[in-house]
Amino acid sequence: MTAEQAEQYRAGLIALAREQIAEAEPLLRSLATELPDDPDVRAFLATAWFAQGRIEAAREAMSLALTLGPERFAPNIKAGEFDLRLGDLDAAELHFKQALRVAVHGSHDAAAARTLLGETRRQASRSIVRQAAFPRWRRPAFLHRPARGRLSTPVEDGGIIE
Repeated sequence: MTAEQAEQYRAGLIALAREQIAEAEPLLRSLATELPDDPDVRAFLATAWFAQGRIEAAREAMSLALTLGPERFAPNIKAGEFDLRLGDLDAAELHFKQALRVAVHGSHDAAAARTLLGETRRQASRSIVRQAAFPRWRRPAFLHRPARGRLSTPVEDGGIIE
């Protein structure tokens, strides 16, 4: 990355942090064209597209960012945020764990990943798990209890001795 590209990247990230998406997106898009193999640029471009409501484009860019840099912090933290917003708590937890693993211990990045991982786990503990299961067959209660009252003994002629 050249000095000019680094400055453009910095300006794009600052605009993204200030939620000035209209200013950040063109900067990050041009950087993604110039640096097609940079996973961090792709991850932040996906974030800008998500903020613009371009969900499918954001998914594709995030997928490419994770393919290019599966062990990098930025793609994992941004993919986790993306999954958290879409409600996929399991995927978000996996991405935040990976981001925490690669972050420098004690850094702001590690603190952010730890906070987001905690929030994801908190949301998961309060959410309803939707999954299919086969119904369990239960025996009717009268099959488990002994008969009540007097016991009757049948006789051969059809009568009952009491």
